[in-house]
Amino acid sequence: MKQKLTQNHAIKLVALAIAASLILSVTLSTSAFAEEKKDKKKDAKKDSKKDTKKENKSVKKTETKKTQAKPITSVTQPTPASVDPAQQKLDECKAKKTQREQYECEKALKASSGDAAFKAKATKTTIGPITFYYAGATVEKSSGKDIVNLKFLVENTGSKDNIALYCTGPAVCNYDVSDGTTTFKYAAQDFTNGQIVLKPGASRTFNMLFGPAIGYGSYVDFKFDPTKQYTFNVKEPWGSGGIPLNLK
Repeated sequence: MKQKLTQNHAIKLVALAIAASLILSVTLSTSAFAEEKKDKKKDAKKDSKKDTKKENKSVKKTETKKTQAKPITSVTQPTPASVDPAQQKLDECKAKKTQREQYECEKALKASSGDAAFKAKATKTTIGPITFYYAGATVEKSSGKDIVNLKFLVENTGSKDNIALYCTGPAVCNYDVSDGTTTFKYAAQDFTNGQIVLKPGASRTFNMLFGPAIGYGSYVDFKFDPTKQYTFNVKEPWGSGGIPLNLK
């Protein structure tokens, strides 16, 4: 009887030992699993940090590349060459059918160009429908005589009709020069047939030379006195007036 009790007791002890061994094994297994899980989490965090750093580096590199990118320079389109109005008008003259038409056109074009240059340096005085442009004059000496050549550009700026300027000779001329006390008649001029006819808007230059008397109404030599003021006088049916000469 005692022997059976002893055997049962031994069996219980063995069973307890086996159970304890199983519990310990399960505990260790659970602990190892938990540790493994922690390690995986740590590795995952490390990998995540590495990926984040890589992404940040990649973003920084991209931004650096963007900032280092060369600015796009705009391409300036070449501006078309401007058309020279004078050349264009000359080409129009050359396109005329006959040589006579071409010549007349070019002649008028040259006159117009010269007129514009003269106007730019001249002072203007309007008498009636005619505007006189005068750019000044210098008195010269020739054989002890005073000589001055006066050049004017005249333009019909105020009439729809043709206007004529008359000067057929020293005795019959609507133009002369005075110093306030003495009147001087021209010694030479370039009026064609004694008159210049200006159509509406038309212009022309003319010259009048004052110097030694030539007779035929011119009996007083031109004398220059720098202390006096000289005036070019206009006495036409369509208007009268004086133009200061400011001679030098």
